[in-house]
Amino acid sequence: MYKLKLVLVGPTESGKSTLANFISDATETPITETYRPTHCVRILEFEATNLNVNNRYVKADVELWDVSGNPAFEPTWPALQRDAHGVVFVFNPDKEHHARELDAFHTEFVEKPGMSDTQCVVFAYFRDGRQENRGVKLSNHFNRIPQLEVNIDEEGNRLRSDFNTFISSILANLSERNEQEEMNIMSGKN
Repeated sequence: MYKLKLVLVGPTESGKSTLANFISDATETPITETYRPTHCVRILEFEATNLNVNNRYVKADVELWDVSGNPAFEPTWPALQRDAHGVVFVFNPDKEHHARELDAFHTEFVEKPGMSDTQCVVFAYFRDGRQENRGVKLSNHFNRIPQLEVNIDEEGNRLRSDFNTFISSILANLSERNEQEEMNIMSGKN
């Protein structure tokens, strides 16, 4: 079984914790209308099943690190990002400043640690069925990162499917990297 660490990042009040709870099937906190900011980080652990990796169905133990978007916790971000296999960006398209704020998260969680865009995905999270701002344009940092628009109430199954596809692509890349390392060892290259 694979083990994955994913960090979920984005501005405050973007819906990260709601998406994290939904994706992980966490029932500890019901979805409410009251905003409760995450203090530094929450770690949700769950098993993802039926992931198609190179035409094989596998399982993965996933640690989903729901990182606070509060700039007060920015000094902790390098430690939270360490050993992550992927980054899930979340923003609320109804808040104009959110799209701009994603750039700082890209710098801290992708550029500085040298992570590839193939290890990232962006979820534009629409609440309450409101979807007036579909197709929000993000900066050039996100040109090669898949950008998916989601509404849990109307598209929850698609969100789970898209998230599992993202996990599968990360696992496929890890598998290919491991196979290459094994081939290098067997051929005497290090």
